[in-house]
Amino acid sequence: MNRHLIRIGALASAAMLAATQAHAVARIRADLNSCATVQQTIIRDGSAVVRYPSKNIANYFLYDRYESPQRNCPIGERHVAHTVPAKDNPRCVVYNCEKIKPIFPFGDRFND
Repeated sequence: MNRHLIRIGALASAAMLAATQAHAVARIRADLNSCATVQQTIIRDGSAVVRYPSKNIANYFLYDRYESPQRNCPIGERHVAHTVPAKDNPRCVVYNCEKIKPIFPFGDRFND
């Protein structure tokens, strides 16, 4: 009986793993693409890691994960607009999710 349950559990686990797809996050260089391409990539894939060169340090790239404004942020977070330097627009607007800061920080020890 135990072997039968173990086999069923193993088969169920294998079936669940096979049914789920691994989804890689898109990566895009903002400085090599137009603002529209950067925004469309984020909207199409739901999110993307956007890289762009630092203004202060030569040959150094900054990056962050940006989310589609059409998707919901996790509970306790909201969309915040940021800008990245695209090929055709130095202030291309993109969004990422950031934690909501409480208006009245009562019990700050619970809001970490």
